[in-house]
Amino acid sequence: MIPKNTKKIILYLLRNLELVNINQISKKLSISVGSGFKILKDLEKNNIVLSSTLGNAKFYQINLNNEETIKWCEILLSEERRNLKGYSKIYAEEIQKFEHSELIILFGSVLNSKDFNDVDVLFITNKPKEVTNFCLSLSKIRTKPVVPLILKKEDLIKEIKNKKEVVLNILKKGIILKGESVFIKVLKNVKQQR
Repeated sequence: MIPKNTKKIILYLLRNLELVNINQISKKLSISVGSGFKILKDLEKNNIVLSSTLGNAKFYQINLNNEETIKWCEILLSEERRNLKGYSKIYAEEIQKFEHSELIILFGSVLNSKDFNDVDVLFITNKPKEVTNFCLSLSKIRTKPVVPLILKKEDLIKEIKNKKEVVLNILKKGIILKGESVFIKVLKNVKQQR
């Protein structure tokens, strides 16, 4: 069992494409600097996290070249999906049944508000027509419309590299409904080319 704060740090480092220091991590995740430092030191010792020193500060990033790290990340991303509640869980169960997409990410107000207007979903696929038809049919049987954002995998990578704010927010806050390994490969691809 992975401790709660360790999970938070691993997922934050996975989803954050920039190098971050202990102060940024502790502030963003509401973890004390001492506790965060201890966790990062342990993760670094196990080669889950890599560090580099710039000036007086130590900066951290997830080590996506380590198979164990990738397995941990896939498990944690799956756990996020399993922990969905309320409407987001109901919609997620329907949406993840869609077969023509290698990566599906649920994002937006449905994740954190009971008063949401629509359900935003990122589909990574080469079959936009099928996605549109699927979302239209799902919107007819549910109370809120399902609004797809459809991208090809290479377009997603390009959008991340170009630091498109919308896409970066989806990566940071979205819940992976399908394709955890694809998500990690996309992030690994982006991080290696920086």
